[in-house]
Amino acid sequence: MLGLVSTSSGTDALNVVKVALPLGIGLASAAFLSLKMTGMIGNGLDQSIPTAALRPGDKSHDAEYTEDPDLFLSTCEECYGPVFNLYLYNQFITMVSGPLAREVFMTENMNFGDAADDTSGIHSFTASITKSKRAFNDPAIHEMIRDIITPNLALFTPRIVQGMLTMVDKEFDIDDRKLIADPLFIFQEMIASAMANVFMGSEIAKNRNVLDSFIHCMSSFTDFLAKGPQKSVWRTLRARTTYGLLSPLQQHVQVLVDAATPVVQERRRQEAEALEKGLEYDRPLDTLQGLLDNFDKYGLKDLEDVCGHILVMVLVSVHTTSDSSTYLSYYLAAYPEYIEPLFQEQLTVLNQISQEREEQRQEKLKSGEIASVKDFEGTALDPQHDRDLTSAALKRMVRMDSFLREFFRFRAQKVSLAHMARKDVLLSNGITIRKGRKVMINVQSVHQSYDMQGEDPTEFRPWRFIGKSKAATKASTDFLPFGMGKHACPGRFLAVQELKTVGVLLVSRFSNIEIQDLSKKSEALLSRVGAPVPTGLYFTSRQPKAAN
Repeated sequence: MLGLVSTSSGTDALNVVKVALPLGIGLASAAFLSLKMTGMIGNGLDQSIPTAALRPGDKSHDAEYTEDPDLFLSTCEECYGPVFNLYLYNQFITMVSGPLAREVFMTENMNFGDAADDTSGIHSFTASITKSKRAFNDPAIHEMIRDIITPNLALFTPRIVQGMLTMVDKEFDIDDRKLIADPLFIFQEMIASAMANVFMGSEIAKNRNVLDSFIHCMSSFTDFLAKGPQKSVWRTLRARTTYGLLSPLQQHVQVLVDAATPVVQERRRQEAEALEKGLEYDRPLDTLQGLLDNFDKYGLKDLEDVCGHILVMVLVSVHTTSDSSTYLSYYLAAYPEYIEPLFQEQLTVLNQISQEREEQRQEKLKSGEIASVKDFEGTALDPQHDRDLTSAALKRMVRMDSFLREFFRFRAQKVSLAHMARKDVLLSNGITIRKGRKVMINVQSVHQSYDMQGEDPTEFRPWRFIGKSKAATKASTDFLPFGMGKHACPGRFLAVQELKTVGVLLVSRFSNIEIQDLSKKSEALLSRVGAPVPTGLYFTSRQPKAAN
């Protein structure tokens, strides 16, 4: 349970690095530009894969893609087929379109983490947090989420709801209509508050320093991702140097260690006491306890390493959920006609559940199993909980689920989900992706395909998936936000549950949401790596205080 070891030695070496690194990066950049100017970059491209022609005067495909990504990508696919090369984001990329995208996800030798690290140096960022030096997509981290969080999602949901409710009442304290200038900040507070309980337990979740560390780390991660897929020698070397030598994130790991140490000691004391009395220890349900109980299975070193892994999970889950929650509020603002139907669905579901619970109570009273209504207090059928927002209630809200799936489909980046070939990979159409080549998915060819999405694939139709076996959590050939196959995002069940909760709370609290800067409306609906488009939102309360 020791904290981080102070590393005061090596100051001279660090000073040398500070002087030498900029010079080395400068020389590397100069060499890079020289190669580019002489046309040497791309000589290693496999000539069997067509490279899209550049417009006269353009030195890359960036400008043409940015002007109209849908037209550009569909034209390239029509001209060159489902696999083609682009010079985009300061690098040569092989684009894979349509059904062939599935092969990229399902092939072991196509690695998402390698591609992300090549672009940004992200492995150094996340590995610097844990003593085990694990990358963000390490299989062990996926196992932790699958083993501890996903199976207990129904039990975690009441805590998530309560955490969000507390922050909604605090941050959205609205008399009638109010401008929230920075929605992302509020959603970060909401998600961090809700997830602190799931990750660290109810006692530690009350610690403001822990919440602040969650939020500060998310901000650092947002800044780190700000350049998206744009490749830069400076960017990767800076990341690997900054986080490889002395990570500024370690102070936040220490905050978690300091908060967790007395709690873990008390849990161990209670466990020992129960063992002495021959009783079964009532194990707390949170990620911290799950990691402690499976210490050897996950190859963890000490409490500091446990807290480091929790912080990695915070980065890859809380960050993305806060980001998506902000976009969700933008979509509700852009399509206000759907707020009332979503609210009415919520009322209908909660009314149905209340009626079903009352019928169960009457049956128990009639059979004599329960003597009086008062005896239901404190039980699973306590009337006070008839209208609780449970996991079962959220599952019945099919309109909200369809809205979320359509929201994910519509806002997805047109070109994303990069993978790098660890070995030569032969696609089913006979094209070989050579070792070391970076592949990106032409998401537009999937998410805006008539064959895959049905009628009006370029339109936002939130009820598109109602009555179909296409839940928002279902990663498949026609829905790529969470990847596919055994490497699909293991946290998607938690993410969707959180977003449903956010959506339900928003439509239950507010009758209308409006975008402050209408000139940013179109831009605000499209995914942007780093942080959503900065624009405030006006929220109109369903129950103005003046009316009460």
